[in-house]
Amino acid sequence: MKSDVGVPIAGGPPDAFVRERASATPTGGSRLTSPGVKTPQRKAPPVRASLDALEEWFAFAVMHPASVAASVEERTRLGGEKLGPGDVERVVLPSSRLSGVERIEIYRDAYRARLVECLADDYPALRHALGQPRFEALCHAYITEHPSRSPNLNSFGRHMADFCRPRSKSSSEWAADLAALEWAMVEVIHTALAERLTEASLARIPASAWPGARFTPSGAVRVLEFTHAVNAYFQAYNTGTNPGVPERGWSATAVFRDGPIVWRMDMSKAMHALLEALLRGETLGDALDVLASAGELGDEEAPLVMGWFRDWVKYGFFASIS
Repeated sequence: MKSDVGVPIAGGPPDAFVRERASATPTGGSRLTSPGVKTPQRKAPPVRASLDALEEWFAFAVMHPASVAASVEERTRLGGEKLGPGDVERVVLPSSRLSGVERIEIYRDAYRARLVECLADDYPALRHALGQPRFEALCHAYITEHPSRSPNLNSFGRHMADFCRPRSKSSSEWAADLAALEWAMVEVIHTALAERLTEASLARIPASAWPGARFTPSGAVRVLEFTHAVNAYFQAYNTGTNPGVPERGWSATAVFRDGPIVWRMDMSKAMHALLEALLRGETLGDALDVLASAGELGDEEAPLVMGWFRDWVKYGFFASIS
């Protein structure tokens, strides 16, 4: 048995609670019109529409997964008037160099770049593993299939692990595992901490009640099972080394939060089976019976079970007991 199994490892950015999403506003200053450049004039009368309708039309164009032109072909009316790709300049004037469609595409490109930036913020190890070009290509494909539906981007990347898994490349399963680990850390850091079970509460439970005890899981813990040793990879990445893709092999990791710190705990098969059963709502007695009948608990680990349990309580894996 690995000596580090069950030992919590800190993970995630230390400034997670104070760090905000970076602004999408460029830092290079505003662009000014060059002296002597004439403002282009519309060749057709402007579309008459309310401000709400114009904003909705513009947002649809900017956020469309294909292109601005495709958005206009899809949404053919604005303010009660028919609008096609050739009519865009009735809404947005061309510049001296760009058409109305091209000007809107600037905003669309910036919007997609912002979403890629958010995904890179949530999946730094996956970006490192794939390399920047492959990661950006993955992000653009993800944005097309899972466009943002909310002004809050905290949950935008939640589908990444499932999105990676069915892809045809041989690395897709490994990438999906790594994405699942990183997303668990994102979820845990954004979960509000609730009351947690204490050792004092456990001490008040009579011995006769233990076999029938059920534990309510905390919202700030995730237990994951992998086909690769992704936690070891993440730890190597997090400490500044350049890890290679691990060989295929079973692993399991618990991700949890203790105060402001996110932790990761590697688990043996026995630890994982027992904790999974308890988090599913099985009684302690049934969970131990399942573990024994499955043959997962060897002589070497049997004396450690109570220590595992104390650690799970100590680190807030359970909210209550009944």
